[in-house]
Amino acid sequence: MFLSSTLTNLTIHATDGEIGKVKDLYFNDNWELRFIIVDTRKWLPGKKVLLPYHVQEEINLEEGYIKVARDKETIRDSPKAPIDDNDYIFAYQEAVLDYFGWNSYKENAVLDSDHGPVTTGNGELENKNVPPEPDLAAPESSNDNLRSMDELMTFKVHATDGKIGIMDNVILTKQGKIHYLVVNSNESYVENNLYLYHTNQVTSVDWFEKDLYIDDSVESLEQVTSLKSNEEVFRHVNHV
Repeated sequence: MFLSSTLTNLTIHATDGEIGKVKDLYFNDNWELRFIIVDTRKWLPGKKVLLPYHVQEEINLEEGYIKVARDKETIRDSPKAPIDDNDYIFAYQEAVLDYFGWNSYKENAVLDSDHGPVTTGNGELENKNVPPEPDLAAPESSNDNLRSMDELMTFKVHATDGKIGIMDNVILTKQGKIHYLVVNSNESYVENNLYLYHTNQVTSVDWFEKDLYIDDSVESLEQVTSLKSNEEVFRHVNHV
């Protein structure tokens, strides 16, 4: 498992070199990561790239990088989504997924001329930069309601009987499933009082007003010991 905060600013390595750093992560209403927003920095100055989360093949926190299974040319030629606007990201996500392929498993791809890359008589690809073919099981529409991880960290968290605190972090699996929310009940920022909630406890989210509601009570916090750092939270989760 990973803390989302440890993924931010990791370097992104394509198969043939560095392309930039993680700027943000986008997830859907099922608490699943869908896209990595990459700040391409010196490689493509002033631009950001939308990468499907499933193209990552290695997350190395010790060396500070995420390796993705695409080369720089494929990434550079990907659909240019105006990723500073969530409404436009929603509209562009299907085109991005179609381009990169629904997953990286070749056995799920269509290889004939109606669906796959067109070949010449000698069997060579006319376009050698065609990304992996789409999954046969791809849904008719891939559009999710996408949510920014950065924005989620500004949300207020409420129990059934009052406000608990503010979002501080999330804990997710390598496959991108968000399992836990980390909430800080102390808003002074002098000392953390961190509490863990499973995403199954979320009863509703007001994405406009930035309010998240949990099936728990403020009173119950008196019966548990708060955690003081994200490192302590992470160790606790891995021993649960």
